[in-house]
This record gives sequence, structure tokens and C-alpha cells, in this order.
Amino acid sequence: MILGRDINQFFKNFFKGADAQAFLLIGDDGKAEDLLIRYLTCELKTFCKKCAGCQVDLFLGARVYEGESLKIEDAREVQFAASQTALYGAKIFRIKTGYIAADAQATLLKTIEEPHPKTYFIISLASEASLSLPLLSRLTVFKQYKQSEDASGSKFKLNLEDAGSMAQNREEAEEVFRKIEGWMESKMSTMNPDSAGSFSGFLEDYFEIKKRFFEKTYPPKMLLEHLALSKYYFD
Repeated sequence: MILGRDINQFFKNFFKGADAQAFLLIGDDGKAEDLLIRYLTCELKTFCKKCAGCQVDLFLGARVYEGESLKIEDAREVQFAASQTALYGAKIFRIKTGYIAADAQATLLKTIEEPHPKTYFIISLASEASLSLPLLSRLTVFKQYKQSEDASGSKFKLNLEDAGSMAQNREEAEEVFRKIEGWMESKMSTMNPDSAGSFSGFLEDYFEIKKRFFEKTYPPKMLLEHLALSKYYFD
């Protein structure tokens, strides 16, 4: 679902008939996440600003997992903490990362399949393209794109200037990855079947680059060379 300009009204309408407990935020600058937490902690799910949940300025029931990548040990920590009874009100797990390892995804899937009441999960990523289909199917996805950008990414072209910024700055790297994955989604929906084989090879290539980039096991020089070799896929 695409978040509208009035995010507050969007959530107000959404929670009138929804009882979701696991969410994926794509392209969020933090505002949607903060507001989503307010709705989840509200006793009526309306952000009424009157109940005990709305009156709390510092929400003590949130656990934040933030870093370059979410590894299996992090996912197991989430799994264990989620199995414990909340001491007060809602319990919210906020996962903000660049990459979620495959084994960590499998553990998260088990965790969110049968969550405890008033236990919520909010995952923030640049794109959903790196998530497994089983995990993605369990998440309520909210997307937010900058108005000045082409959401489909269909006109995006990767160049070495982009790759150079990726090697220096994580936020710029996430922006480049988001644009690439937006382009990938558009490409897959319009692709000639004869091109599927070579594109599949690029996808494997790309996600291995992303994994190593966020886990810091991929030297910047090798990253640039690898992207340069794969660049022709974007033409």
C-alpha cells in the first residue's frame, strides 16, 4: 500500500478494519514509523491522544535493532524477547537495517507467524526485493516515495558515480539500492521472456553484492569493479 500525503489519515482509515501485527516500511524517513507506533500503542488504535498509551512520551515497550545487517543471532534475540510477556501495554520490535540475512529471515518468519497479543514488528528497509516470499507474505507493506522521484525506477541508470557514493556513505548507498530495486520491479513486470535467464543471473549477482556490502565483507574497490561489470544490465 502506498502511503498518501496525509499519513495520519491513512493510518486512521487503515486501523478501522485491520488488526495487523507485522509491518514493512519502504522508503520511510522515520515519520511514518513514529506515527505507526502511536497508533499501535493507542488502546483504541485511533491515536486518540487521551488513553494511557497515547499519553506516554517515552515508550518503554520498544526494542530497536539497528545496524548494517540483521544476522541470525539478532533474529534469535527478537524471537526470544517476543516470546516473553509484556510488562506493560504493547511490545514493539523495530528493525531498521540495510540487509536481513536469509537465516535471520527464516527465524523472523517463525516469530511473526503466531505473535503474542499486543506484540508488533516494524521492519524498515529500502526495498522489499531482498525478502523471501514467505516472510513478505506475512508483512503488511507500506511504501513511501519522495514526490520528485519516479516510483517505478524505470528511468534509473546506474553509473560509477553512484557506486562511488555507496562506498562512502550508508544513507546514499541505501538510496542507490532503493532506486536499483525499484528499477528491478519495473523491469520484471515488462521483461521479454527471452531475457529472463540473463536477468536472473544479475539478480543473484546483485543480492550477493548487497549482502556483502552491508555485512562489510566486500572491499569498496571490489564492489566498484563488480558493479561496473554488471552495468550493462541497466542499459
